[in-house]
Amino acid sequence: MKLFSDSFISPAFEATQKTNYQFIGAQLKTDPFEEGTLKMDISGGVAVGAPLLNYLNISEFYVQNRQNENESFILGRKRILWNELDARWDLGVWEPLFKWNPLSPERQGLSGIFWQMDKPYYTMVLFASPFYLPDQGPSFEIENGSFVKGNPWFRRPPESIRIWSEATAIDYKFEKPNEAQVVMQNSFGMKLSFGDPQSFRGQLSYTYKPANQLAIGYQGNLDVAQLKGVVDLQPQVFYHSLAGADVTYKINQWRVGLSGILDRPNKDEIFEEQWTHPVFEEALLISPFIEWNNGRYGINFQQLDIYGGDIKEEGELANPGRASLMTRYPYKQAQQVAFLTNYNFSKSRRLMGKISYTHSQKNKFDLIRLSTRLRLSAMWSFIGEMQMVKADSMTAENQSEISQFVNNDRFMVGAAYVF
Repeated sequence: MKLFSDSFISPAFEATQKTNYQFIGAQLKTDPFEEGTLKMDISGGVAVGAPLLNYLNISEFYVQNRQNENESFILGRKRILWNELDARWDLGVWEPLFKWNPLSPERQGLSGIFWQMDKPYYTMVLFASPFYLPDQGPSFEIENGSFVKGNPWFRRPPESIRIWSEATAIDYKFEKPNEAQVVMQNSFGMKLSFGDPQSFRGQLSYTYKPANQLAIGYQGNLDVAQLKGVVDLQPQVFYHSLAGADVTYKINQWRVGLSGILDRPNKDEIFEEQWTHPVFEEALLISPFIEWNNGRYGINFQQLDIYGGDIKEEGELANPGRASLMTRYPYKQAQQVAFLTNYNFSKSRRLMGKISYTHSQKNKFDLIRLSTRLRLSAMWSFIGEMQMVKADSMTAENQSEISQFVNNDRFMVGAAYVF
């Protein structure tokens, strides 16, 4: 159980009227190092007086059946290291993300059936599923045609357009898709890791699955009687294939590596002709990294470059000079340095923390993130988080998700109790 307070500390914060929120939260998590049939990592929170900030995050929930010490069948939702780049940068390319706070996303597992073979010098994973769950984003609500200002993490679309040189309000209508049509989607994948984890290690992975983000189409017309623009929004599932490769080398306390992903969206037409819709470009993602860790302290450096992956809109309302309504990646280029600690003061007192600085010259942002837990005993601990953002505005050339939250500087502090 935990109690915490979330505060938005930027003087330019304007997403909601309130700047401080109190939460009551809980987490159910099994020990990852203990053998057991049922495994889970489920957390949730209730925001006092702000229901749009309530959340439930089912990161993992699965049952496993071990055939022997090396082979197992798994049914449910499970996190797996499919690709170093995706996991290190939390891009949500392979596995979906819990994006209640888009500046601090958390990985969620794929859902389906897994077969895993673990040997000393190789690991194989096969995956298949008849359904999928997309990214879990911030909650929103539409009231009288307008998006409610109840969640500072939800990026509202434009509230007005210009008609006859006058600013005109927009009424939005959201075409909620049939849940079965969204969830019932097939996917499959495999992963092969080989080599010595304490020396040279390689990994190849592939999957064909729905993208973790839904494509958003829209169409609009003018209500002449009220001189209002009326915009309909429609989400659709689109597929892509992913091919990943990792090469790492470990010597003593150092580890270096290079990770890449080829992301190829399916070209099928998923929108009807009258909808203005996104068109996705193939992308190549590359990330070299180097890290050092002695058990108490660690430091790592990593670089990310995404070639291609642009989104262009086609349709009656498309405008090449305007940023697309959706993004596939939070940014296209960045460098990051991070410092980690896991320091024991005594048998029961420990400080665990991470501070990172991410900079992008191409997408023009700086992001500082801090998370820490001070464990006072086996039961009690203090927790804290902070995010500070500096970014240029989002444009057609600078499609950066970070710029959408430039005024959402945040500080959280709380206490947790383990039963």
